[in-house]
Amino acid sequence: MISLKEIAKQCGVSVATVSNIINGKTNVGEETRARILKVIEETGYAPNYMARGLRATKTQTIGLIIDDITSFGTPDLIEGIMGYFEKTGNKVVFENLRVYSKWPADYQNGTEAFVKAVNAAISQLLAIKVDGIIYISAHGRVINYVSNFTSVPFVICYGSSDVPDVPYVCIDDVKSSYDLVEYLISEGMTKFGVIASSKANIHGKERLDGYKMAMEKNNIAIDEKYIVIGKWDRKTGYECCAELFEKGFHNESGKKVIFCFNDLMAAGVYDYLNEKNIKIGEEISVVGFDDREIAAFVNPPLTTMAIPLHEIGTKSAEMLVNKINGTELEKNNFSIPCRLIKRKSV
Repeated sequence: MISLKEIAKQCGVSVATVSNIINGKTNVGEETRARILKVIEETGYAPNYMARGLRATKTQTIGLIIDDITSFGTPDLIEGIMGYFEKTGNKVVFENLRVYSKWPADYQNGTEAFVKAVNAAISQLLAIKVDGIIYISAHGRVINYVSNFTSVPFVICYGSSDVPDVPYVCIDDVKSSYDLVEYLISEGMTKFGVIASSKANIHGKERLDGYKMAMEKNNIAIDEKYIVIGKWDRKTGYECCAELFEKGFHNESGKKVIFCFNDLMAAGVYDYLNEKNIKIGEEISVVGFDDREIAAFVNPPLTTMAIPLHEIGTKSAEMLVNKINGTELEKNNFSIPCRLIKRKSV
């Protein structure tokens, strides 16, 4: 592979000038810059960041440990992280744990085999001298199983931790659910069916807390029989809607809404209501959560809460860089609320 010195010789400039161009410095004329960039492109030159790191205190390399790259929110989290690191000149390497295919029953509880895999991933990243590590959770959960975490700065993205001094960024499910219910009440809703999840799931527990807080604040009675438990998929959304109907929800007086804790369950509710020829958004309103792609394409389009995945990723990267640089963090963790997306299902 061509060297920096050979690039400089071919362009008739000093090695320092080529280095300034690569590092984005502006003290080089435009004609010279264009000539150097053209040669770099033609020769396929790539800086040897690892070799550079061995000569410096820092490698400008960040490690990502990803629960599962197939998780619906992970690409947007990574996009936020990568966008920030591009601006700071950091390179990224990652370890994908593939929890959904390899550890479906183990990863949430931090079993011994899974923890061993996580620590092996950390060891791999430390071996190439990363400056810091971001752990990207597949969904919100408490991550306490990494022994003393690492010898480099460490941030949890889209999860949380009870370990002191471990920064994390997650979504504010309580406030987001509260805000959604407040909006529904402002639209005249008085009868709520809720398709929730097991309280063992942090998202499910906190979304239910937010729902109850808003109802109590507005002095609207909570009917526990209309809170049913789904499994985050379309099939159980359908089944839970049928259960609500069996309990008489559709016969209640007043404006009715079914609050689904994610958009896939809401799609299942659509399936059931369409079978019953019930007009969604007129006879019964439906709302979801997450703002997945399906929300914009069901008929009518689904009102939902958009998770700020890009912002969570960006904030995680910012916190890690501050820790690497020794900058005191404003605070050690952030919970970022979701954004209401109003569509035609209300």
